[in-house]
Amino acid sequence: MFKDIQKQLLLKYPLLWNTKFVPMIGIGLLLHLIFFGLGFLDGTIDFSNKTKIDISVFSVLIGVLLALIIVILWLVNYFKNNALKSFYSKSKNALFYEWFQIFCISLVLISFYLPFSFGKQLHQKSYFSLEETKKRCEIISIADIFIDGSFAETEIDSVASGLIDSLGNKIVMAKTDELYDEYERGPEYQYKNYILFNGKKYDEYSLLNRNVFEFKVSTRENDSLNKIKVMTWLDSNNKTEVRNLMSAYLKLINEHHLKANLTLDKWFEITYKEPDFNRFLYILPYLDEYETDDYYDYSVTNQKTYANNEEKYSKYYIQQNVLKEKYDIVSDAHTNPFFKYEELLSFLYGALGLSLLIFSFRVTTGKSWLISIVVTGILNIFYGIFSAVTSTGTTYVILILITIIVFGIYYIIILMNRKSIQLSRIALNIFLWSFATFIPIIYFLILESYRYQKYKSTEGYYFNYYENPTYIWLKNHDVEIFALNFVFAVIVLFFISNTIRNWKGLAEE
Repeated sequence: MFKDIQKQLLLKYPLLWNTKFVPMIGIGLLLHLIFFGLGFLDGTIDFSNKTKIDISVFSVLIGVLLALIIVILWLVNYFKNNALKSFYSKSKNALFYEWFQIFCISLVLISFYLPFSFGKQLHQKSYFSLEETKKRCEIISIADIFIDGSFAETEIDSVASGLIDSLGNKIVMAKTDELYDEYERGPEYQYKNYILFNGKKYDEYSLLNRNVFEFKVSTRENDSLNKIKVMTWLDSNNKTEVRNLMSAYLKLINEHHLKANLTLDKWFEITYKEPDFNRFLYILPYLDEYETDDYYDYSVTNQKTYANNEEKYSKYYIQQNVLKEKYDIVSDAHTNPFFKYEELLSFLYGALGLSLLIFSFRVTTGKSWLISIVVTGILNIFYGIFSAVTSTGTTYVILILITIIVFGIYYIIILMNRKSIQLSRIALNIFLWSFATFIPIIYFLILESYRYQKYKSTEGYYFNYYENPTYIWLKNHDVEIFALNFVFAVIVLFFISNTIRNWKGLAEE
């Protein structure tokens, strides 16, 4: 079938025949279909945690190997016929169309991971609907309060505002941002050993001060409301709702054939210790004989410390860690986009780079192409050494920017003066490989320039560069800038490809 298609293309569309566009796109789509299936298989979730399918690394390695073999075989056949070297007539935009076909083939061959990722997430998402996932995650989230939930931080004690430092000065207390660690907060901070809820004091290590487990499928606001809901149950002594929650949670455990050695009555008995809810017994969130993760041992140590070193752990366990892990996967599958913009851009730029390497080989010669690679390597080594000597972070990128401009100007001079084509082959190769980095380099240099400037707000206070509105805008729109740069690169390549057609008509000597 491919032979018949290629024969018709040779007669009617010789450019498509020459690039082997149709069979290569067909092979690429078949590759995508295969990796979609592999991704769907990799997305299998065993909620009982008995088996685990993980073929991501294997699939990526096989994909890279297959793509490399296919590209090599394609190039062997593609380079057999070169209209430029055979002096066939070429239309004005023929070279751009040829590059575009090379780009499409490159993109479909290197982007096999996209259908793999799509298939994996689609399978993970298919286990439960969004509403069912939210419902189940809510049960697991708030049940964490009665199993292994962390304790929330209490408010800063107002008494601490009367502390005196070593110089006799009064310390003014203020709650710092969450980004600062304990060392930056200083030893003068004192936190209350209780919380207030509905006008009643509860110990800082009571169930009312425990956090819920957060899933992406639920918002922070919903998590806060769920925590308040449980606190209200405890404060109002609503045993029915607590037992209903525990019962729903145990149903999930049984549904997925996970291990637990406690019943509903026993769980309620050892945790529901009214009215203060601070004399409960801890439940291990994992089956000790199967779990070796240091995280859980660390969690146990912390909770014993919270309890003033009192032994409050019961003999009961429940595989909560497995339930959290599996439903976290389903939650992420429902909330994460199938394709991230950064991921798509990386494949577009990868295809652009590969297509330009192939295209430059096509329009110049193998000898000049290899010399250009050597020259590029030497220049980068020299620029790296020079940057290390000068100890300036932007020296390297500035030298690259100058190189792009110099080689671009040299190519234009050769083209306008109709001079010998010889040395301009190297200039054209290096310019084709690097012109798409022009805007990213400018973007990087602009960001770096802000690091060496001082700014003053309207109130007269100086602030750091990363607080500057322009710097923040540039950092927040890096994806859009790189997307626009890709469009810019394609437009520039359209005009360059038209000039190459005239450049090929110049004398060799």
